[in-house]
Amino acid sequence: MTVTNRKRPYHAEEVSTINEPGVQTECDGCLVDLTHSIRIKCADPVCAVGDGVDLCPNCFCSGKEFGKHKRGHAYRVEELHSYPIFTEDWGADEELLLVEGVAQQGLGNWQAVAEHVGTRTREEVEEHYNTVYIDSPIWPRPRMDLSFDIDPTEFQERKRRRISNMTVAPPLQKVAPTSAPGVHDIATFLPGRLEFEHEIDNEAEDLIKNLEFGLCMGLGGDSIPEDEDDHDYKTRMRWKVEQREKDHDQEMVFVPQNGLVNGAIHGNGNGLIVNGLNGAANGFVRKDKEVKKEKDTPAPDDNGDGVEEESEENMPPIPFETQASLEFKLTLIEMYMQRITKRREAKALMFDRGLLEYKKLQAAEKKRPKEEKDIVHRLRPFARLQTAEDYEVFSTDILYEAMLRKRIGELQQFRRLGLTTAADIKKWEDDLYKRTQAKANMTRDHFSSERLQQLRAASARQSLGPDTLRRNGGVDVDRKSVDQTSATGPSGRRPPAPLNLANSPSLHLLTPAEQILCSTLRILPKPYLVIKETLVREYARRGGKLRRREARDLVKIDVTKTSRVWDFLVQAGYLRIGVDQSQQQQQQQQQQPLATSLSGGTSSG
Repeated sequence: MTVTNRKRPYHAEEVSTINEPGVQTECDGCLVDLTHSIRIKCADPVCAVGDGVDLCPNCFCSGKEFGKHKRGHAYRVEELHSYPIFTEDWGADEELLLVEGVAQQGLGNWQAVAEHVGTRTREEVEEHYNTVYIDSPIWPRPRMDLSFDIDPTEFQERKRRRISNMTVAPPLQKVAPTSAPGVHDIATFLPGRLEFEHEIDNEAEDLIKNLEFGLCMGLGGDSIPEDEDDHDYKTRMRWKVEQREKDHDQEMVFVPQNGLVNGAIHGNGNGLIVNGLNGAANGFVRKDKEVKKEKDTPAPDDNGDGVEEESEENMPPIPFETQASLEFKLTLIEMYMQRITKRREAKALMFDRGLLEYKKLQAAEKKRPKEEKDIVHRLRPFARLQTAEDYEVFSTDILYEAMLRKRIGELQQFRRLGLTTAADIKKWEDDLYKRTQAKANMTRDHFSSERLQQLRAASARQSLGPDTLRRNGGVDVDRKSVDQTSATGPSGRRPPAPLNLANSPSLHLLTPAEQILCSTLRILPKPYLVIKETLVREYARRGGKLRRREARDLVKIDVTKTSRVWDFLVQAGYLRIGVDQSQQQQQQQQQQPLATSLSGGTSSG
C-alpha cells in the first residue's frame, strides 16, 4: 500500500481548501487512488511487511502479480466505514482519522489534526473531540452503546454537500481602517479613531491643561473621611504641628544678654533657658536655622537613599481651596465643556450626514444645475436644526418648489408670446435653436474671414520688409484697417491673448507665418504639424477633392480653429483648391473654340 501525505505545512496567513483526508491510499498495481473506494488487501504474511499490499478491484480481478505478491494469496475486502458510530454527522472513517491525527500531531494542535482529517474544520474537530472523548461519561472511552438509523445514501449525500461547501473559500476579511491621515479623502482625518489631527476649536484643552485643585472643604468635601496612612494627610498634620511650634516660639519674650526676666536667668542670647544648678539646662528652644539644617542633612548610613524620602516629607501640604478660587476654576471647566460639546455636535453632524465621503458628495454636486447648487448652499444652515431624514425631505421639497416656480414662469412667458399648446411651444423652441445656430455660424465665418485678412496682412508686411514701412512713414495700413475692422466686429468680445511659443519644441519647423497662426490660435507647433500633415495627405489621396466640411470631420478640434487652419493652408498654397478650379475653367474655355473650329471644318468638307 502506498500512503502519501497530501498536506503541506500549515501557514496561518493561508486559507487552505479542506476536502480530502490527510493521507492518500493508492493501488500498488496501477497506482489508482483508493482513498474513497473499496480496496482488496493481501492477507498473506509475506505481503504484511510495511503497510501491506492494496489492490483495486480491476487489478484483483485480472490477477496481477508483482514483487512477492501472488494471485493465490489470501485476501480481505476493506470498504469505507462511512456510517455514524458516536454522532449522527461523523462517520467511522472520520473518527479513525481524528484519533490517528491526534496521535500523530498532538492534542491541542487542532489545525494540523483538521488537515489530517481533511473533511472537517479546526473548530469542528476541537468541538467533536471534547464532546465525544473528553466529556464522555465513561471517560477515557467514548460511549459504545449508541446506534443511529440513517440511510447510507442520505449520509453520503449530506457529507458530499458539506465537503462542497467547505471547498468554497470564505470571503476575505475587510482590511481594518488604518488610523493615519493619509488614507482618507479628507485630509488630517484618522478613520481608525474617528478623530482629526486638528479638531474644531483645537486650543480648547489649553484652557485647563495646567489647572490644579487643592483641598476643597466645600461641596461636601469636609464630610469625606481621610486616610490616616495617606502621605498628604501625614504631611498636613506635620505641617500643623510645626505651625503651632512656630506660633509658640513667637509668643516667647526675647531677652537681652545677661538679663533677668521674672527671676529667671537667661544665657548669652543663645536661646537657652537656664534655671538649674551650675547653669545646667533643663529645656531649650531650637532656632529655625538649626531645624532646617538637620532636615536638609541626610543620614550618613542611607547612601543618599533617604534624600528623596526627606524631600517628599519636606514638601508643603496641599493648600486649601478658597471659595473664589473654586468658583473661578469651575467656570474654566464649564467653558471647556461647552467647547467640547460644540466639537462633538459638529463631528456627530459630519458622521450622521456622511460628509466625510468627499468624492461621493463631489460627484453628486457636479450633477446638479447651477440653480440647484445655489439653493442647496443656502439651505445648509438648516441642517443643524433637523435630523438627516428631515433635512433631506426639506431640501427635496424646496428644490421641487423652485422647479415648479421656474416652470410656471416659463409657461407665463409662453402665454405672453401667444403660445397656448405644447406643439406651438415645441415649434417655437426649434425655431429659436435654428436661429441661434445660424447666428453662431455667421459669427464664426466672420471671424474666419477676419483672421484670414490678418494673416494676409502679416505675410504682406513680411514680404515688404522694414525699408518699405519706413518709406510709408512707419504706418502699417493693412494692420490698421484690420484692427479697425476687428474692433467693430459683431460680437465685441476681446480675442484671447496669443500663446508664447518661444520655448515650444518643433518651433523651428514652422515658417514665420505658421508661427503667427499657431500663436494666435493657441496651438503648439507639434499638434499643428500633425493637423497640417493630415489635411495635406487626405487632400492628395482624394486627388484635390477635399471640402472644408470634410476637413472638420478629419481633425477633432474646435471647428473654428480647423476653418482657420484650412484657410491658411489654402492661402499658403498647400491646398490648391481655387487654383485647380480656375485652371479647369480656362482649359474648358480654350477647348470650346477648338471644338467649334473642328466642327465647322468638318461640315465644310
